[in-house]
Amino acid sequence: MRKIWVLVCLLCLSLCFLPAYAEDDIGYYLDDCPQAAVYESTWVAENGLWRIEVYAEDGGLKLMIVHKLDGSQEDIWEYGALLNAEEDALVSAPFGLHYRQDTVTYDWTDTYYEDGEATFSFNDEGLLLWNDQKEDAGKGLAFTKIGRFFGGRWMNGDREVIFQDWQDGQYDMPLRQRGQDGEILQSTILKGVYDPASDTVTATGAWEGETPMTLLFAYDEENNLTWTENGESTTLEYSYFTD
Repeated sequence: MRKIWVLVCLLCLSLCFLPAYAEDDIGYYLDDCPQAAVYESTWVAENGLWRIEVYAEDGGLKLMIVHKLDGSQEDIWEYGALLNAEEDALVSAPFGLHYRQDTVTYDWTDTYYEDGEATFSFNDEGLLLWNDQKEDAGKGLAFTKIGRFFGGRWMNGDREVIFQDWQDGQYDMPLRQRGQDGEILQSTILKGVYDPASDTVTATGAWEGETPMTLLFAYDEENNLTWTENGESTTLEYSYFTD
């Protein structure tokens, strides 16, 4: 996947945005511009068929919009952006990408353009709006915040949890117990509800024939994902297991 360098964004837009950043300051954009942190999350619309992922990268913010299509295809838009404090919006550099990707091979099947522009702002309900100035692809869409959990695969001892999908207002989360060689010994599906006030996910489910469990997932002050069960918290380790 092609990477958009926000350095270009800084060079093009610094005259009407926050002060430009020196090369040594790259990666600290949210430290210097904390008001932009409200955008950093995953956002969904139309029951998860549309998704926006926002995170800090290269001195600014990186935004990736994903539209699930039939079969193993998805359309993706990528932007590098900075906060325009006067407009109270994120404004992209004029180098936005739009392409189609195969979700199995991750190959690009089509590239539509490399000169897109967009702005991102909130409506009165706190939903994220995408104003695509190239194709107006974001028309009629309003994105709900679901936290920085989507797509993560994590381990707690021999238990693996995956924030796999978002449907019907909650996460679908496969939970698996793995053996010493990585084999799956048992599995179930948790349902996780995101609370934007606490930035946590509360998940419920049960192993087959066992008592239901309730798990709380949150990020600690050091930005580590934690798993709390029966009042005891554990820092999770990122999992590289693939099925």
